[in-house]
Amino acid sequence: MRRSWLLALVGALVTLLVGCPNDKITDVTSPTPIYKFYTANHWIPLPEPDSRFGPGAVFTYSPQNGFSWQGNITTCGLPKEIVTPTQGAAGKLTFNSTSDYGASAVLKIGGVQAGPDFSKVKKVSLELDNHGPDSLDMLSFRLWVNDPSNKDKIPQTCKDILNTPNTYVVQEAYAVSKGKFTLDDKNNAKISLTGLQAGPVNISAGAHAAPSADGSLEFDQTLYTAVRRLQYANGDWQSLGHANPDADQQLLNQLSYVKP
Repeated sequence: MRRSWLLALVGALVTLLVGCPNDKITDVTSPTPIYKFYTANHWIPLPEPDSRFGPGAVFTYSPQNGFSWQGNITTCGLPKEIVTPTQGAAGKLTFNSTSDYGASAVLKIGGVQAGPDFSKVKKVSLELDNHGPDSLDMLSFRLWVNDPSNKDKIPQTCKDILNTPNTYVVQEAYAVSKGKFTLDDKNNAKISLTGLQAGPVNISAGAHAAPSADGSLEFDQTLYTAVRRLQYANGDWQSLGHANPDADQQLLNQLSYVKP
C-alpha cells in the first residue's frame, strides 16, 4: 500500500513539475521602456505578466525556449504556510514609463480568450492600480529546509528537477492585483471593448475582468510582472536552505530584451 501511494505521488509531481511547450513564455525581440525600468530598480522583468510566477514558483530558462513554468515549491512537500507570500521589503515602485507588452499579455487573465478580431491587436498597455512586491519568508523557508526531520519529506523527483541547470525558485515577485489593459492596433490607435463577446477578446462570465467605461479591460486577478532574488539549488537541494548569492545576474545575462 505504501509503495503504491509513493508511486502515485511521484507521478503527480512529474505531471505538475515537468514543463510543456504551452507553459513557456518566450523572449521578445525588441526592448521597451518598462523592461529597462524594472532592471534599473533591480528586478528581472518577465516578457509578459503571468499569474504563475509568484514567490515559490519553479521555472527554467533558456534562450531557445524562454521562461518555462514548472510548478510551485509546495508540490515538493513544503507546507503552504511556509510558501505563502508576504509583502516584500523591496518597496512599491513608482512607474514613470509605459508598460507596453505584446498582444498575448491580455490573455493571461483567467476567462479572457482571443476573439475573432484578436489579430488586430498588436500591443497592450498595462496601467497598474494595486501593485507591489510579494516575497517568501526566507527565514521560515530555510529553517524548514535545514530541519533534519524534514529531509525525507522532499521526493527525489523534486530534488532531481531542482538540481537541473537553469532551474530557479522565485523568492520575490512584483504583483499587480488590480489594473487595466488598453489594446492598440498596428497604428497605435486604441481598440475599444464594447461587450463581453466578439471583437478582439471574449470574456467569460466568471472572468476577473470586464470592459471599463473607456473601452479598456479592467481586471482584479493577481499577475506577476517581474521577479528577483532567484534561488537555485546548483547541484544540492540543501543549498536552498542557505543564504547563497542570488542567481539574478546569471539569468539577466541571458535575456536579449533587457540588454542595451
